[in-house]
Amino acid sequence: MKQVRLLLLRHGECEGGAILRGRVDVPLSEKGWQQMSAAVEAQASVCSAIYSSTSRRCGEFAQAFAAELHSTAALVSESRPLQAQFFSGLQEIDFGDWDGRRLDELYQQEGERLAAYWQNPWQTPPPNGETMASFESRVNGAIDQILAAEFERLTVDSQNAELAAKVWVVTHGGVIRHLMARALGVERAVGFYSQLDLPVAAVVSINVLQDEHGVCYWRLDWPSGRCE
Repeated sequence: MKQVRLLLLRHGECEGGAILRGRVDVPLSEKGWQQMSAAVEAQASVCSAIYSSTSRRCGEFAQAFAAELHSTAALVSESRPLQAQFFSGLQEIDFGDWDGRRLDELYQQEGERLAAYWQNPWQTPPPNGETMASFESRVNGAIDQILAAEFERLTVDSQNAELAAKVWVVTHGGVIRHLMARALGVERAVGFYSQLDLPVAAVVSINVLQDEHGVCYWRLDWPSGRCE
């Protein structure tokens, strides 16, 4: 049985204040960098790869984190160089016309439609934005590609007797919520998006096991780390 442990890291606090962040590309604040640094330090251990969303609030930290780990031999798998690998499929949902707008302004001007979206985002997509079906499909595609690469590496890596890998995935709240739901076999559950507290710089761990027939079994590792 092969195992890949996904350490899903949500980005920290961002510049721009209280806005709806989807595809809008804003950097981390200084506090956000500190939050993410504390989160990964609390989980310090050997890892074999770092994957990231292409958004600045994830990618810039992922690059710096990879460089730091690469300089610390004890925390890097010896089988390959450690560099951040970027996936556009790990980006947050595209909120369309709402993306990047202040939340108080949105609630004042489009409160009814915004409320309908939070109550059932599968039924009421944001104007000119991404549907939930499209969002979940691309996230699944990205994570399945990552898992396929890691399981293939374990197959050819004869030095890894335990057939286990640990990888970081630096991404967004919506992405992590979907992957948590997937691990639990839950579909179209509004509560994962509207009622689950997932703070910035939170770390969620999911173990994915693969048997000799290539069948995968997901396990949500609870509780996991978080950073205030």
